[in-house]
Amino acid sequence: MTIVGEEKNIPQAVDYLRETLIRRKIHSKAITRALLSVEELLVVTIAHLKKPGGNITIDVSSVLGTTKIWIISKGSAFDSTEIRNSGVFQMDDEANEMESAVLGSLFERVMGDSLFIGNRRGINYVNLTVQRSKYRQLILTMTALVLGLLAGVVLKQAIPGNLCRAVSTNVLTPVSAMFLNALKMIVGPLVLFSIASSIANFGDIVTLGRMFGKILAGYFLTSLVAIAAGILVWHVFPIGTPALQGAVDASAAVSVTGQAADVSLIDTLVGIVPRDIVSPFLNANMLQIIFIAVLVGIASGMLSNKLQVLTAFLSDGYLLFSKITAMIIGVMPLAVFCSMSKMVLAMNMETLVSVFTWIPVCYTGCILMIAFYGLMILVFARLNPLKFFSKYYPTMLTAFTFASSNASLPSSMECCGNSLGISRRLYAFSLPLGATINMDGSCVVLGISALFLARIFAVPITLSLLMKLAFSIFVLSLGSPGVPGAMLVCLSILLPQIGVPSEAISLIMGLYSLTGMIMVCTNVTGDAVMTLIVGRQQNLVNLKVFNS
Repeated sequence: MTIVGEEKNIPQAVDYLRETLIRRKIHSKAITRALLSVEELLVVTIAHLKKPGGNITIDVSSVLGTTKIWIISKGSAFDSTEIRNSGVFQMDDEANEMESAVLGSLFERVMGDSLFIGNRRGINYVNLTVQRSKYRQLILTMTALVLGLLAGVVLKQAIPGNLCRAVSTNVLTPVSAMFLNALKMIVGPLVLFSIASSIANFGDIVTLGRMFGKILAGYFLTSLVAIAAGILVWHVFPIGTPALQGAVDASAAVSVTGQAADVSLIDTLVGIVPRDIVSPFLNANMLQIIFIAVLVGIASGMLSNKLQVLTAFLSDGYLLFSKITAMIIGVMPLAVFCSMSKMVLAMNMETLVSVFTWIPVCYTGCILMIAFYGLMILVFARLNPLKFFSKYYPTMLTAFTFASSNASLPSSMECCGNSLGISRRLYAFSLPLGATINMDGSCVVLGISALFLARIFAVPITLSLLMKLAFSIFVLSLGSPGVPGAMLVCLSILLPQIGVPSEAISLIMGLYSLTGMIMVCTNVTGDAVMTLIVGRQQNLVNLKVFNS
């Protein structure tokens, strides 16, 4: 639609947009909010026309369920501050600081990240997002995943092995590595500001401590259940045969072995307190980062009456790094494509056939654990577990693809807040904590893998061995890094504890990526489930959002 750039024509444009959005079945609240914004946008657009009475083009576009309004005109450039200072958002000279803050907050709620204004070669482009698709990112990611698998198969069949390795090394690996590095870069600051700002703004430290205790107890409980599930599933499907000993390649396991020291709970606890404030971020030690964040949050809360700038700084820091995270997540489909293609190209088919039984047994254990989460939601939160899974599966897919709890953390935080309706006061510290100490999927896979390899090396499976195995897995899960390949490192520490050489890892190294995906998917889901349960008990879940 094209209108003459005069204010008297604004009602005509608004009516056109209302009818168009209704036809596209946009929610009435979203329509009302968009039309209020459009009126302000048109007023400013008209004021900046190249010549009075110039034409303004108005259009509505929908791509993958995301609906946007476009306003295009020839004129001088302007930005969002002029929108903010016009109409309902106008701040007169008599407005005090509090009133200005309220109006500014109103502008952010109405416009927020939905508004984009640009000027190119004398043409203004105004883009207002009316409704975002809940499934856009999922559709793009799933498409990239399937295309990546197909591309890997085609490349493996169509070009020589040396060229496949060159493509993987020089193209696919750098892209996926850069994406994962970007996520690892942002996780430390995001966790620090998320936890610290949540604690600083919480107010009631006693209530916070009670919630922290419940979260911690819940994580410990599910870890024990996961260890039991892994041992139980292996006894139902007792995989492993001594005939596979000859396939062990000692040289292939060098990169993850050589750490046969005894597992110590005391060392794990002592290691929580860092020697300095820089090394936890350099080494991505999440337990130490969480410790620093808790101290900063408590201290800032205690000083909030004297130094409000501290709490404001922490909140602004959280918003800043959340925005950076959203920018990084935006390129996830490309990284998924490269990651899946690389996995297919690196797969060794001979190894796949010889130890393939290990994979479905690990998947069985993790799926059993996910089913247990559904039961927990039903019993302890009294909510519909199917509703939870229908809202949380985009994050489960992200975790499944990248096999990294830390890499999945930003997506999980966004989903818990926007899709599940959980208060940020809770998930801001429960999810980073869970990504560090709640490794339910790892517990399942570690138990099955250790018993699988123990049977290959003819180690007797006794009650005392099972007890030692369970304790070692529990301690390792507390300090396991949430990065791809962490389970192999933990397994190299665990195997000597039960009389199995670390070199046995070479049997499953080539297939680890396949089990690592479901393992991390289980880890991340367990974090969100426990957060939801505690949030429900503390009235920190918006049921309207959860049930929508």
